[in-house]
Parts: sequence; structure tokens; C-alpha cells
Amino acid sequence: MAEEEEYEVIPTSPLRSLEKRMNQLEDSSSSSETRRLIEQIIELIKANQRVIDDIVKSDAELRNEISKIPGKIDELLGAMNEFVDMLKTTSGEETVAGISKEMMAPISEKMDQFIEQTKKSQEIGQATLASLGMLDKRLKRMYLQSPAPRRYS
Repeated sequence: MAEEEEYEVIPTSPLRSLEKRMNQLEDSSSSSETRRLIEQIIELIKANQRVIDDIVKSDAELRNEISKIPGKIDELLGAMNEFVDMLKTTSGEETVAGISKEMMAPISEKMDQFIEQTKKSQEIGQATLASLGMLDKRLKRMYLQSPAPRRYS
């Protein structure tokens, strides 16, 4: 033996207790990571619930606003019909305050076209409202069919 190695006899119980403490530390660090992951999942669920609530609220507000459109279009059509009737009665006369019947004809035609376009707009508004109603029903059905996320406070 050229080099002498030194040996020492020590009890193994302190080494075993150190090993146990290291294992406990390793176990506790993984549980803290798991706990952190669970907290992140809970936050994600809360954020998802907030988004769903906002969508439902926005959908209800949009439906409310769109439901007002047909009434407004009806009012507009009534006013336009009155105006066109007045134009037709005045165009029936030969000359009203220096305006001839021929001069009123293009205006009357344009007004008739405008009325037709307004009617088409009203039909489109009604179709949009019906589509939104169907979309609302589908969203509610999907929301009710999906497992309800638990709310954590």
C-alpha cells in the first residue's frame, strides 16, 4: 500500500435520517408543483366561466337590440308610405306650384324603389332575428349539455 487510505467507523443512523429528510424534501417539492398546477387549472376554469358568462350576456344584449329593429323599420315604412302617398296625390295634379307631372315621375319611381329596398331590409332583419334566436337556443343547449365547471371562490 503505497498510499494509505484512512477509514473511519461511524454510525449509520444519522446517514439514514439524512436520507429520509432528503426523500421528504423531494416528495414535498413535487406535491407543491402539483398544488401549483391544480391552482392554475382552477384559475383556467374560472376564466372559462367568466368568458361563458360574458358571451351569454352579450348574446342577450344583442338579441334585445336586434329585436328593436323590426319596429323601427315598420315606423320608417309607415312614414315613407305617407310621404309617397302625398307625392302621388300631388303628382296626379297637372301642375302644382310650377312642378309638372313629368318632373315628379322620376321622384315617384325612386321612392317606389326605396320602399321596395326598405321592405327587403325589413325581411333581412326578420331573418337575422330568427337566426339569432336559433343560435341562442343552440348556445344554451350546448351550455346545458356540457359538464358545468365548478365555481371556486
